[in-house]
Amino acid sequence: MTLALVTLCFALSGFAALLYQTAWMRLFAVAFGTSEISVVIVLAGYMAGLAVGAWAAARFVDRLRRPVLAYGLLEGAIAGTALAMPLLVELAGELHAHLAGGQPMPPNAGGFGQTLFYSLASVLALLIPTGLMGATLPLLARYAVTSNRNLGGRISLLYAMNTLGAVGGALAAGFLLLPALGLQRTAWVGALVNGLVFAAAVLLARQAPPLNHLPSSPAAQRRPPALSFAAPLIALSGALSFIYEVLWTRLLSHVLGSSTFAFATMLAAFLAGIALGAAAAGPLARRPHQALMAFGGCQFGAALSSAFVYWRLESWAPDGGSSALLAFAVILPSALFIGATFPLAVRVHAGSAADAGRSSAIIYSWNTLGAIAGALLAGFLIALVLGAVAYKTNFCTMGAVSDLVNMGDSGRMRAW
Repeated sequence: MTLALVTLCFALSGFAALLYQTAWMRLFAVAFGTSEISVVIVLAGYMAGLAVGAWAAARFVDRLRRPVLAYGLLEGAIAGTALAMPLLVELAGELHAHLAGGQPMPPNAGGFGQTLFYSLASVLALLIPTGLMGATLPLLARYAVTSNRNLGGRISLLYAMNTLGAVGGALAAGFLLLPALGLQRTAWVGALVNGLVFAAAVLLARQAPPLNHLPSSPAAQRRPPALSFAAPLIALSGALSFIYEVLWTRLLSHVLGSSTFAFATMLAAFLAGIALGAAAAGPLARRPHQALMAFGGCQFGAALSSAFVYWRLESWAPDGGSSALLAFAVILPSALFIGATFPLAVRVHAGSAADAGRSSAIIYSWNTLGAIAGALLAGFLIALVLGAVAYKTNFCTMGAVSDLVNMGDSGRMRAW
């Protein structure tokens, strides 16, 4: 029962995180400008904070005896920093005005210096709240995973529920909260949700017995060479995933338009696919070798489904039909395969249940770093040729997984 309630709290965390992301992106756009470079850097800064938080969690998560309580405290801190975000934006504007004062004429709004200043200010403002967000999944993985048998399934459950909450956040922000409440009050709703999660987690922590420190499993230290490549592979997968998301959004925006509702629908379709794919990955993530092969199969599936959708996109364009159905038909297939890759990669990397928290932190940080690279590539080098590159690289990744499996000694691989 406690695990179910903690998982529900994590879904609410995902809901609040998408409210923040949507509201903050618009807040920075209003305050700092809407140039392509600025938007991409703000988005990359948001994800960089997630990666930093996960990286930091990897260093202390195994020493925590009350991870649920620590998770609740992080949620409370996220609420506090979210409420302070408008003040940070205002201070950045005042600092820029001070630095630019005394000049013979106002600074060029489109100049490199102003873009660089506001981009750095955005990244610094986002670093603390997003860093706290990035540390939450490893903490709950430390609590939820109790045996090798449920390692893959529990990671899949947590990741899927958090992403499912994000689907609700994307739809609520785009269709309800932003139109009705505006930017600031939408962020207040997210802070309220985080506050409720904080209170619930503190209460639930009383029911969760303290955990003992578990040393990393000896199996993790003698992991076959193939299995040590899970982190770089998930980074490559993350980069490709973000390129796909940007490409599908750009393509569909020509058909569906660029309204808030159209963007929320496309984002919800992508996140729904991620959540469903993550949930489906649980049975495939019981053993590292099985998970590794499934990871390669997902890369093949993402490539094949994306190529098929791209081939059929023109014939699917709505002629008085539902644009929401088109968005889901285009984005959902590849997103299903993409969503399965994270829990599979965690199972590949984790030697045992004792490694679940640290491995989920490492895989999350590498996956997010890959997404940052994909965001920068998609933002600065948008071209139709990137679609073909993404398909080809997915096939190459699948081939690399097969080659890495063959690198391992057959006896040691059978032991896994």
